Amino acid sequence: MNTSNSALFIRNEKINKLITGGWFKLINFILCDDNKEITEIIKNIITRIVFSKLIEYKIYVFNEYNSEFHKLVNSNIENKVYILDIEVKNKSGIEISKKIREKDWNSIILLLTAHYELENLAYHSKILLLEFISKFDLYEEKINDVLLMCINKIISNDKLSFNINKTIYNIEYKYILYLYYDKSKRKTIIVTDEKNYETTKTLKYFKSKLKGIFLYSHKSCIVNMSNVKSVDFKNKIIIFKNNKTVDLLSKKYYEEVKKCFI
Repeated sequence: MNTSNSALFIRNEKINKLITGGWFKLINFILCDDNKEITEIIKNIITRIVFSKLIEYKIYVFNEYNSEFHKLVNSNIENKVYILDIEVKNKSGIEISKKIREKDWNSIILLLTAHYELENLAYHSKILLLEFISKFDLYEEKINDVLLMCINKIISNDKLSFNINKTIYNIEYKYILYLYYDKSKRKTIIVTDEKNYETTKTLKYFKSKLKGIFLYSHKSCIVNMSNVKSVDFKNKIIIFKNNKTVDLLSKKYYEEVKKCFI
């Protein structure tokens, strides 16, 4: 493996069993620092955070701002999080950030430095910098907190869009508990923390739109496993983090649901 730039593709083992059809949001972390100890620390922090979030992700590691790095900058991959050293082999992370911003205002940029005096320059460079992190001031703790914030920001941007009687709704996935088909009403019910939404769209339609760990627990029910606290497999009851429950758990989908708890 080339030590100057490498890509790691990492996926939680549970996700390996569950992922199909691109349900999962892929976050691309792009690191550039000539200190390999620093890149290893950051990689470990990322891995620890995303493991708890059940997120699919890639880590690209560079030790210089080379052609491969710029190729990635110009690529169309989404959800980029740049973690850049402010100075690598006489190239400025601030200038690199300006190049990124010429085409991309959506990606997140974090700058790392051992030079306190460059902080004001970084914040006044019009690069929409999320954070400027010193390598000597509670470094690992700050990196952890900022990366957690980045990941939560990217996840929270995901919403399920649908319309009811010509009114468009955008519901964040994190608030959805489950969806089920009500035969008597001939409607799909979207159950959230606060209210329910009744739509004429089918469960199959929503299954193709959903992102995250949404699994069938029954032919008439799709559950957001990210919001599940526990499952009473004996009585076939799914218990959510807010203590709401649903008893739509069939033998056909039992094993798939169980995989999330093994």
